[in-house]
Amino acid sequence: MRELTFELEYEPGADPLMDTFIESPSLSSDGIASCIRRDRLWRLERFVGPASALDRVERVRLDSETPREEMTHTECGAVREHDVLERAPATLVLYTHVRRLHTCDSVLALAARHLDLGVVFQTKRREDCQRWRLLMRSEENVDVFYEQATEHLGDGIELHIGRLGPAERLDYDSLATVSVPEEQRETLRAAIEHGYYETPRQLTVAELAEALGVPQSTVSYRLRQAEAQLAKGYLHRFSAERGHYSPNDAD
Repeated sequence: MRELTFELEYEPGADPLMDTFIESPSLSSDGIASCIRRDRLWRLERFVGPASALDRVERVRLDSETPREEMTHTECGAVREHDVLERAPATLVLYTHVRRLHTCDSVLALAARHLDLGVVFQTKRREDCQRWRLLMRSEENVDVFYEQATEHLGDGIELHIGRLGPAERLDYDSLATVSVPEEQRETLRAAIEHGYYETPRQLTVAELAEALGVPQSTVSYRLRQAEAQLAKGYLHRFSAERGHYSPNDAD
């Protein structure tokens, strides 16, 4: 398995969706997508941030009257179908099915056109940057894909190449491996996305509570409970992997 990484950097006004990230620095997203055929794909993307920013993301994606996200200067005749899988105060999860992809020159369309079928796309958005990671069977036609992507980028968008080589470890959502109530899970996810666990810490519990629209005491309680469950879950898994697990490990 090989991987190709690169970044797209957006100037204000270049793309209505990325403008939302630029104007809402606490908004972030991560997604995964894959091509079913050369002209068809699915995408799953999770957005975490203030409710007002999520409302705007929803309008860009779902409202036909709102300018749509575009990363190229060419017309696109693709048909997009969206489903909202989850909507919470700080989280929005969207599923998208796209057909007639062959009429576009987006990153996804060019990869479907030039690279092996079965490519897995991972993306992360924050502020003015969208990070891409492509997992693929071979490096065949990567040079053609790169040239085409650079040629068709819209005004105000720059492509910065990362690495091409053997795929490194696959990122996974560690929150999905431990049973945590939904409200605690979403609070913990928002804390991670907003930099609460970074060093130095990027915001306080009070600021996180304000971003979520939830009382500070509630946010503090949910974080403590989620952290306790994650710690117990980690010890459970750690013991099981080494053959030391007993039912008491998870208590």
